[in-house]
Formats: sequence, C-alpha cells, structure tokens
Amino acid sequence: MRYMLPFDPETPYDLQNLPPVLDFESKGFLKLIAKARTELGELKGFASALPNPMLLLSPAIIKESVASSNIENINTTVSNVLQQSLFPEYERDDYDKEVLRYRSAVELGFHELKRFPISNRLIERVHKELMFGKESGFRKLQNKIINSNTGEPIYTPPIASKIPDLISNLEKFLNEENDGIDPLLKCAISHYQFEAIHPFLDGNGRTGRILMVLYLIQAKMLSLPILYVSGYINSNRSRYYELLAGVSSQGNWEPFLEFMLNAFYLQAKSTKDLLFKIIELYQTYKKELSIDRPKLAKTGIVEAMFASPVLSPVSLGERIDVHYTTATRYLEELKDANYLVDMNYGKYHLFINKVLLDLLQE
Repeated sequence: MRYMLPFDPETPYDLQNLPPVLDFESKGFLKLIAKARTELGELKGFASALPNPMLLLSPAIIKESVASSNIENINTTVSNVLQQSLFPEYERDDYDKEVLRYRSAVELGFHELKRFPISNRLIERVHKELMFGKESGFRKLQNKIINSNTGEPIYTPPIASKIPDLISNLEKFLNEENDGIDPLLKCAISHYQFEAIHPFLDGNGRTGRILMVLYLIQAKMLSLPILYVSGYINSNRSRYYELLAGVSSQGNWEPFLEFMLNAFYLQAKSTKDLLFKIIELYQTYKKELSIDRPKLAKTGIVEAMFASPVLSPVSLGERIDVHYTTATRYLEELKDANYLVDMNYGKYHLFINKVLLDLLQE
C-alpha cells in the first residue's frame, strides 16, 4: 500500500493513479466474486432470453433511476415518475424531471457504448444528458463535499487542473483487458476513483452509478443496463459513504470492495427475481387477452402496458398508432376487465397497470 499523507478534509486530495496495490486474488475477494458472477450470469442469460428485452427495460431503469436519485435526496416514487413522464416537460415536478433525465442518461450511455468504450467522451455525454441544460463539463473550480448537518467539509477533491490526467488514467484502467484484475473488482475500484475525482460541479454520484452499469455491459457481465445496484447503496447509504471515506482517509480498500461485490451479488439476484415476476405477469396477460379479447391483444396493447405501466389515451394512441378516442375505448375495456385501474390527475385521465407498478415499488 502506498505511503499516505495525513488526511485533511479541507485540503485538495492527493489522489493516486490506478490500480491500487492490493492482493486481487485474496480468498475474501474470490469467494464474493464467484457468488456475484453466478448471479450476474443468470441475470444476463435470463434477460437475453426474453422475447423483447427492451420492452421491460424502461420500467426497470425507472426503478434504478428513482433509487439512484434518492441517494442524492431527490425524493420521489416510481409511480410519480411514470405519471410525470406522460406530461410535457414544463408541467413536470422538479424531482421527477431529474429522475427522467437519469433514465435518458442511462439509455444514451447504453447506445453510445455500442459505438465506443467508456472514455472521457462517453462520461461527458452521459453527464450532459443527466444535467440537461445545467452546467456540464469537467469543473474548472475547486469543490468540496460538505456535511449537510454541520456545514463542515468532509472531503475536498483534487484540484481541477489534475482532472484530465486522472480521468485519462481511469479510462486506461477500465479498458485494459490483460491486467489480471476481475471486471467486478475493476468496476468497484473505478467507482471509488470516479467519486474521489469528483470531476463535475454537480451530478457526480448519479453519473458514477450509471458508469458502473455501463462498465459491466462493456465487460460482458451484463447485456442490458438492468442491474438495480442503487437499491442496495440506498438501503446502506451511511455504510457506503463511510467505506468510501475509509479508502480516502486510510487507504482501506478491502471493506469497500467487499461491500460493492456483495452489492453486485444481491442486486443481481434481486433484479433477476423482479424480471422473472414481470415476465410471468406479461405472459399471463398476453395469454388471457389472446383468448378472451384476441382483436385487442393483436393491437400491441399488452406490450404498451408493460413498456409504460401508466398510460393515457394519448400516449397509448401514439404507441399503438390509433386515435386517442379508440385508445380510450381500449383502456376502458381493460379497466372493466380488471387489468387496469384509472385515476384523474388534474386534466389527465390515467390508466395504471397496478400489479406491475406494485412489483416495481417493492
């Protein structure tokens, strides 16, 4: 382990390049890696076997987006976000706008990853999409992480002039395939490094959590951005921040890496279980409607109900290419058959796939 200067939360941190000096083959790591790899492999296989994996991607990303945003005290619910997604931008609540931008940033990153690997360019694009009109790009000023209760500095990131070199080193570390470090460890190590660099004035935490999932796709551990890793971090928020601080102040990598490996394992298992329940519900609805209402089933309405668990006549009409009055009739028919429930939200008449929504909010 490198010699560490005494940690001073008010002094810009002397962040060292990757990789850290660690025993990457320790028994503690290897056991957790094996468990996480098994669950991630099953999640990847399950997602790849879905008849239309992108169908289920949007609501799964919303669940992750809400959890990741909650970590930053952007507090809303899956239900609220799905409702607000149907409204024009100017009518949306600020918190729900933030979550929907997170979803857009995930989707952008996923598509950009098909063109080029994780890099300075991709990081900045994801962050720009996340901020949507707010200041983006690597910071030119010094920032600090402040204790919200006491107002005292907890951590001061490296000075702005060091960011390009640190990001370049992070990029090289992520894209080196022959260094003998397991991708799950690389994912966790690079997550700490990105948060320690804190390259942006705002949005570092959310950008860093998006990059974790994108890296697991790049490393072929996942095929789609569906790992609900923020759920575990949100449930263990204090411990997560404590362990991040332990790496910075004491060079204490092992507990942090074990925490993250456990997060990958548990959340892969949880995400797989959630997707299994969703596809089981989808197949049930598809089968029942094909028998009871075959003409309606052929319109693509079941797919629409799962791609967007909250629908309006206008949004359904756009999805299945029918007039909104026809869409209203279809939605009312499904409500009467107990597949949907309805509610009025201001001037909007909304129809909700409540069983699916309940699964997403568990």
